[in-house]
This record gives sequence, C-alpha cells and structure tokens, in this order.
Amino acid sequence: MGMGGAFTAIADDAFAAYWNPAGFAINPGIDVAGSYQLTNRNNQIGDNTAALKTCFEVPMNPFAWAIGIGAASLLALEGAKYLSDNGTVHKNWGSQAANVPVINKEDSAAEQVKAEDEKRKAEGLEPEREPISLKQKAKEGAKQIGTGTIYVADKLADAAILGASQQNHDYYYAPGWYQPSYYHPNYWDNRYQYQEKELTPAGKAQFAMGLTWMSDQNSILDQNTNWYTLSLASGWGEIAAIGGSLNVYDLVIPSSPGLRGLGAGLDVGGLLRFSDKLMFGLALKEVLTTDIKFSNNTVFRYPMSVNGGVAIKPLKEITLAADIENLFGQNGKQPLMHYGVELKPIYGVALRAGLSDTDQVRQNKTAGFSIGVGQAIIDYAYLGGAYGRTQTVALTWKL
Repeated sequence: MGMGGAFTAIADDAFAAYWNPAGFAINPGIDVAGSYQLTNRNNQIGDNTAALKTCFEVPMNPFAWAIGIGAASLLALEGAKYLSDNGTVHKNWGSQAANVPVINKEDSAAEQVKAEDEKRKAEGLEPEREPISLKQKAKEGAKQIGTGTIYVADKLADAAILGASQQNHDYYYAPGWYQPSYYHPNYWDNRYQYQEKELTPAGKAQFAMGLTWMSDQNSILDQNTNWYTLSLASGWGEIAAIGGSLNVYDLVIPSSPGLRGLGAGLDVGGLLRFSDKLMFGLALKEVLTTDIKFSNNTVFRYPMSVNGGVAIKPLKEITLAADIENLFGQNGKQPLMHYGVELKPIYGVALRAGLSDTDQVRQNKTAGFSIGVGQAIIDYAYLGGAYGRTQTVALTWKL
C-alpha cells in the first residue's frame, strides 16, 4: 500500500492473496503475518489481516514442472465446468455476469440489501429471514467439490487406462520435501546471487500454500465483512509462477439483525520474471464466482477485474512499479492507475512512496517503510487523499 498499490508484478509475501496469488511461490519458507489499521478508517475492505504462507522447493526438470502444472490446470478446468453446469459457480464475464447486480468490494451492500426489507414492509409483509450458516454452506460446498472431483477422476481414469499401453517415456522423480536452509529470504535478497548453488532457485520448482483472513468491522458503511482465502501457487526457478485463491465472503449488516450473506469467488494470477530487473504480473479477480446471497434473498456479485503490473529495477537498490487496475474497463468502470517506487539504501531498510487512483480521487499519495530485525519484518504505510490519512502497520515473522 505504501507503493500506491503497484504490487501485482512484485507480490512475494504472506499478503500475496490480496495482490496476486502467484506471489506465494516466491521466496521459500514459512511466514506468519498480520496487519492492523492504526488510525483513520477508510472504506477499503480488509482493514485487519492475518496470513500464513508456506513455500518449499524441490529440484525439478522445467518440462516436468510445466507438464504437471498443465495437468493440474486441466483437472481444475474440468472441475470448474462440472460445478458451472450444476449452477454452483458462474463465470463472471460476458452476458451471464450481466444478469446479476454487481457491487464493488470496497462498497457496502447495506442499502441494496435493506431495500428488500423496505419493499416487503411497504406491501404489509414481514421481512424474510432465511437462516444462513457458514458451517452448513461449507459442508455443501465440500460436497459439491467432492462430487466434482469424483467426476473428473472418473473421466480422466478412462483416458489414462486407454493411453497406458502407449507410455514409453522416462519420467523424472522429484524427491519430496527437500527444504534446505535459505536463511529466511526476504525483500532484500536476490537468491540468484548466492554463491552456494543449493541456496539458489535455479533448477528448482516452488510449491506454496497461503491462508488469509481479512476483517473489516465498518460501522460507517453499515457492513461487517470477513474474507477467508485459501491460496495455492507454484513456480519454476522463481522465473514463472501461477497461483489461485478461493475466497469465501461472510457479510453482516449490523443495523438489521439477522441480515447475513455468504458467497465465494476465485482469483487467478501469474508472474513472469525475465530477469531480476524486469518483472510482469497479471491477476484475474473473481474470474469465477458464486452469487452472494443474503438471508432476505437479496443477491449480488462482486465484479470481475483484470489487473496488470510491471516492475523494473534500474539498480538493485531501486524498484519502479506500475499497475493498471480493471485493465479492460469492465462493468462500466474506468481503469485505475497505481505507481510506486521502493528504495533499499541498506540491508534491512526499505523506503516506499506511490500514487494510487480510486474512483473518487486520482493519484492519492502514499508512503511507507520496512525494517527487518532478525526474523521479523515491520511494515508501515500512510495512505493520503481519498484513503483519509489511514495509517497501517504489519508484522511478519519468518520461521
């Protein structure tokens, strides 16, 4: 945030779920992190965050990695098609998305949701309340995913049996859970510069998982939001990486007891690092989604957004980054620009500044810094303009 939100191409820490889930595959190790909004609440989702990142490496042939990722992608695609055909998830672009009202994540759904209650009252009816249980929805979702997994496995098993007799290639075995000591790589490290080859990412594949919880108890917007995310990511040589995040949204309207909504969405991201001086990132937010349904039967969706980013390092101490949010101007909204610069004058210190567009104000000024102490990293960000002079602090502990 201190870099104006220009982070799509350089996401690499435990907070990657918010920016680009592919970033979980950068920098192996285990990170535990949390952020807290100190002063001046703004209307952005996710004021307070807790996150866990786990990433490990194994030596692997790049072709074996590419084939494995391709196979996993086919499995995910077949599963998504099955769930879509059953009406569990929906693609979030084109005519299908246009059939459901859209509300931006940073906006409150309170007025639209309460409008249904007012409509029933005007008709002389009592407001509806259909109890919504996060536990029950989780069970239903797990059942749907399990059914889809069985469907895909059965479909691919037939193909595997048919092609078994034609297998005549040698396959490489990647030893499991190979995790050398990486001395807790972080913002200040370039692992390709390590003299010991076993400490570099060369010739290795990265596999990562992230868990994220964002909480926004926002009385100003009359909406409390909990956002739970499971992320999976993989990369090779920290040159190319892809990742996905499954987001579950739990919304409550405090002024109307019993008004609760649940929904889910899928984000997909990718990173491409041609060198340590040039990096690209792409994040597709809400590319697949369920409807967010409230207990009074109000329904809406979060909009899909495509975010692109580029970062260059003219010197190893300086990073310049730029993002385009909502790249294709979907849902009638204009693309928003984000610019950032990071200076690392000495090891353990990083200074940041940026400009961030919002729907209300263009080029809001931001600033921040990081300080590394042993295995801990302290981050601070100041957000001006439309963000209302918000101050946020975060702590990351690298296990």
